[in-house]
Amino acid sequence: MHDLLLWNHATVTTCHSKTANLGEEINKGDILVVATGQPEMVKGEWIKPGAIVIDCGINYIPDDTKPNGKKVVGDVAYDEAKERAGFITPVPGGVGPMTVAMLMQSTVESAKRFLEKFKPGKWMIQYNNLNLQVPVPSDIDISRSCKPKPIGSLAREIGLLSEEVELYGETKAKVLLSALERLKHQPNGKYVVVTGITPTPLGEGKSTTTIGLVQALGAHLSQNVFACVRQPSQGPTFGIKGGAAGGGYSQVIPMEEFNLHLTGDIHAITAANNLVAAAIDARMFHELTQTDKALFSRLVPSVNGVRKFSDIQIRRLQRLGIEKTDPTTLTDDEINRFARLDIDPETITWQRGTCAVWMPDLLPLGCTPHTAHVGH
Repeated sequence: MHDLLLWNHATVTTCHSKTANLGEEINKGDILVVATGQPEMVKGEWIKPGAIVIDCGINYIPDDTKPNGKKVVGDVAYDEAKERAGFITPVPGGVGPMTVAMLMQSTVESAKRFLEKFKPGKWMIQYNNLNLQVPVPSDIDISRSCKPKPIGSLAREIGLLSEEVELYGETKAKVLLSALERLKHQPNGKYVVVTGITPTPLGEGKSTTTIGLVQALGAHLSQNVFACVRQPSQGPTFGIKGGAAGGGYSQVIPMEEFNLHLTGDIHAITAANNLVAAAIDARMFHELTQTDKALFSRLVPSVNGVRKFSDIQIRRLQRLGIEKTDPTTLTDDEINRFARLDIDPETITWQRGTCAVWMPDLLPLGCTPHTAHVGH
């Protein structure tokens, strides 16, 4: 095992059971291969957090709970080590020395292939060819005449791992922000911002310019480049402004998916907004038609003759400055304050607007202000 790792340019430290400061030496290792022949000698606290532990030991220790009075353990204190290790082979059910050697060799070779494939450099992208026509067809005809590349294939071509991409069908995906952590040591690219411009009579605005710029840099100049355009909203799409996919041969396809659906974030906002509106409308109706005590009885029903506040109701009481947990102790005034939202219909206004949403765990492909990113 020592030689196998050295042959593949790893830094290897070989220890034995009498090595001075053994715990400190073990704590330095990213990969720990243990074969000491001593049951549970390596303690969990010695292991570097996130390290890979391969336990080759097979030892028998007394155990009155077993039919034969013995149980099998490894050379590593498994119950302690699993709380710190990124991965650990179990004993029994683990692997022997020969299997470990082959696994290590396969791991090293896989890592070498991975680094060769994903090292910084030009993306190996196969660009689709455009079938240019004169006169230029409408935007929708162009979009429907093009066959988009599967988004999973595109993700692989630009070096994203399968676990970093959340697919939404064949043409849409979200990229997990964990990709930024993995690629943090990659050199930064150049950031080109396409700001607000006045469209020409033919309609070339920010979206068309951004997509066209990326097409030129990527397909014609072979640069690592991608576009970020903001997610459309349905108001402008159905209004005089139109969609936000670009136009002509410089547009996002499929255009209908992009303009009307994308990955559903805007729909989620719409659903949440409608849910709040329906809840407020229902609450106003009930408050107008029921007494304080009737409302209170519905909110805190009697179950087997006992009323009990839920956790969320106790938090509401605390926000109201009512430090009580027994529903039977509330005064009439406290019941009124607790049971009613006291919404004045005259103060409610419904305004149409747009909403920008940032999702901390998922970054939609092409869903920020218009920008073109150029990588090295």
